[in-house]
Amino acid sequence: MDGKSKVYFIACCFPPFGRGNAITNSCVANSLAEKFEVEVVCMEREEGGMIAYQEDPSLENGLHPGLDLRRVKAANWYGLNVILYALGIFPCYFLNWAWSVWRQREKCFTGPGVIFAVYPVFSDLILGYMISRLYGWPLIADFRDDFSGVMTRGWRQVFRPLYHLLEKRIIEAADRVSVTTEGLRTDLINRYGLAGEKFEVVYNIVPPVPISEAAEVDRDRSPLRIVYAGAMSRVQKPEVLLKAYAHLLAEDPRWIERLQVELYGPESPYFSARIRKLLVSGTEFRGFKPQAEVAQQVATADMGFFSLSDVTYAYATPTKLFDYIEAGVPIIASLPQGASRELVERYELGLVAEAGDVTGLADCIREMAESAELRFRCRDNMDSIRDQFRSIVQIGKWEKMLDELMVC
Repeated sequence: MDGKSKVYFIACCFPPFGRGNAITNSCVANSLAEKFEVEVVCMEREEGGMIAYQEDPSLENGLHPGLDLRRVKAANWYGLNVILYALGIFPCYFLNWAWSVWRQREKCFTGPGVIFAVYPVFSDLILGYMISRLYGWPLIADFRDDFSGVMTRGWRQVFRPLYHLLEKRIIEAADRVSVTTEGLRTDLINRYGLAGEKFEVVYNIVPPVPISEAAEVDRDRSPLRIVYAGAMSRVQKPEVLLKAYAHLLAEDPRWIERLQVELYGPESPYFSARIRKLLVSGTEFRGFKPQAEVAQQVATADMGFFSLSDVTYAYATPTKLFDYIEAGVPIIASLPQGASRELVERYELGLVAEAGDVTGLADCIREMAESAELRFRCRDNMDSIRDQFRSIVQIGKWEKMLDELMVC
């Protein structure tokens, strides 16, 4: 293939979508645009409807000027796509968008090029697979999450054969497969009996923290601030942080003078049903804020919290983990045994309680809050490992794959 060929980056969720994977997608596309001609195929965000995502216009300001954006409006299926997804029949509720792109494929893919499709969402992978097969172009399938492993939990296990078939077809057809952790790589290889050579572990990448926003560390600062910035959902169950804080207050009301808890994220139905009622004095929900503002709040925090609700998500390494490493913010976490916990404990980046363990999490918060030496040691440990997780290192792995595919 001609070395000047395009990279078609298929990412349904892209700025101004204000959600985690949109930020990750823009980081990847921006970095690839430094070396390649990148065309982004994404969804045009609309107001209202059954699926409405927060908008963060500030994210568009940071897009690489060389990116060629192809925004496609999703077909109006009158909510049928969401209903069929909820019933487990559809593997993704953005299939109405994928349908629109497929119908406009001659306008979107003027080829030749390498197809780079990301998950989530699964519609990205379906489109990547179909366009690659149609035109005979190379395909990189990127898994930031475990599709069938998560989708087939609970009652959805009845659809496991279907989801496994879809996932296997895409992985077998892909020329390269990138995954977010070594655990996910091993699971996919074992799940389908595939050769490991086509798989590459590429950690999640996050925007760099400007020097001007670096944390101002004060050993004697009071009250300390612990920040959670992310989704308000049952995957994370961030309410465990509020419960742990309430546990500390029950032991000693003076904790309200020593520690504040701040939560940033969308006011989702889950938040309204499960989290709002747990807010007490000393805690504050600050809602959805532009990414740059959230990054500043994280960078100046004394502790950063993240969580995963159960063992289903043991494979995952949320972007918040790398946000905290980049910013040098000591970590407090509630996690199952798995990839994220292994990284935090191996490099001594913070303290971890079992998933859902309120008392254990309260103990972690108490220990971190009472020891400035521990907080400084965690910061020093982050300084020593930061370079290996930075975007330039991770992007280099994708650049190598693309270089190899473009000369095939």
